[in-house]
Amino acid sequence: MMNLSSSFDHRVVDGMDAAQFIQAMRGLLEQPATLFLE
Repeated sequence: MMNLSSSFDHRVVDGMDAAQFIQAMRGLLEQPATLFLE
């Protein structure tokens, strides 16, 4: 298990974009083999 935190300045980054980034990061951390498939 790994704890990961992030913060985004909503004046610069939209909340939806930040959420998509976090989901993508989570997916890559959970299944690192996908890095080699893309």
